[in-house]
Amino acid sequence: MTDRSRFRSGVFFIGIPLMILMFGAVAFTGLTTSSEPASDRGWLPVVAAPLEHRIGLIGRIVPASSITLSAPFEGTVEEKLFSDDQRVARGQLLLRLNTDLLGMQIRDALAERLKAESAVNALVNWADGEEMARARRALSSSQLGLADTRRKLVETQGLLEQGIVPRMEVDSLEQQLNTQRLDVKAAQAELLQTSKRGQGEHRQIADMQLANARARHESLLVLAQRGEVRAPFAGIIVRLPQGPSGSADKPVEPGVRLNQGQALFGIASVEHLSVIAKVDEMDINQLREGMAVDISGDGFEGALRGTISSVGAHAVGSDLHGDGASYHVTVAMAAHEPPSASGLRLGMSARLSILSYQNPDAVVLPADAIGEEGGKHYVFHRPALDQPGVRRSVTLGKTTAQGVEVFGLEAGFVRREVSMN
Repeated sequence: MTDRSRFRSGVFFIGIPLMILMFGAVAFTGLTTSSEPASDRGWLPVVAAPLEHRIGLIGRIVPASSITLSAPFEGTVEEKLFSDDQRVARGQLLLRLNTDLLGMQIRDALAERLKAESAVNALVNWADGEEMARARRALSSSQLGLADTRRKLVETQGLLEQGIVPRMEVDSLEQQLNTQRLDVKAAQAELLQTSKRGQGEHRQIADMQLANARARHESLLVLAQRGEVRAPFAGIIVRLPQGPSGSADKPVEPGVRLNQGQALFGIASVEHLSVIAKVDEMDINQLREGMAVDISGDGFEGALRGTISSVGAHAVGSDLHGDGASYHVTVAMAAHEPPSASGLRLGMSARLSILSYQNPDAVVLPADAIGEEGGKHYVFHRPALDQPGVRRSVTLGKTTAQGVEVFGLEAGFVRREVSMN
């Protein structure tokens, strides 16, 4: 956050006797025109010099990333190998879970998968399968019976014409023939219906059931490999916040039964660190992502570098009633040695010096040397002291404690006060 009492905007000018150095200020660095004339007290020499504008902020070191690890499956804690606030390395074993219950689920899923595979295989070879063979046998049997009855009917009709058999036998065979014709049609319909069960939506349903069974079985196998919980990156174990009721979450200790997805603990990364600070509304529009930042602090050694990774778009709460809006700005710290080597710790305060503007050849003039007419600015300029002064239009830039940056002016001399006759 911007600390107006300790680290406020200021200006540093390099290459002149006067240097303004205030702790925690926004710094301007630049050379202006000399305050003493070269040979005429009414004229100042124009000198180009570096100009820098810096914004100073106070922030706090935070992890660039943090995650909450959760239980991969339902089971009990078999072994705990960490403690709160412990520093852990990438890939370090933290927790070992019992997989007995998961093993039962894996076996059940495998059984369902095998059943689904068997059903699909039966449909793939449906035309040569048992169901189709049974339907074909039923149709063949009906057709054979119909053909036999036809033959008997023809023979009996011949005997009836010879007066050997009574009419009743012919009528009985005709009735039997009609019944067998119906049986053949039914067998044909059954064969057609049975053949359809091996294709179309029946096959699609079986394929989907197999896909689901495979996915469930394979996902459980993946979970079984996560029975050992390891640190995804180097960091520090952090406690989880308490729930809305204020009661602590179920402790992660050996023998405790965990539900799938239950939050276990958090890890704050120390491989990549950031600094979060607040900046007030008058400075926020001067900041852009990618700006270079110098980072220093009382709690760690040396000066570090970083870049702005994000500039807040929404205002955050003010500490004092009636204050202007403040915004969060996040600075990504450049790759550095292990935090322990420089003394960096999460939560430490840090001073940020953000280079918001830089001009290596800036010309800064006193405000009295610049005139305004019709919304345009001008100065009286002469290339040399022995040449006449002429009016020159200029464009204004940054305002500093020593004057105003101007553009469109070459080397020479300008009148100290534009209002002088």
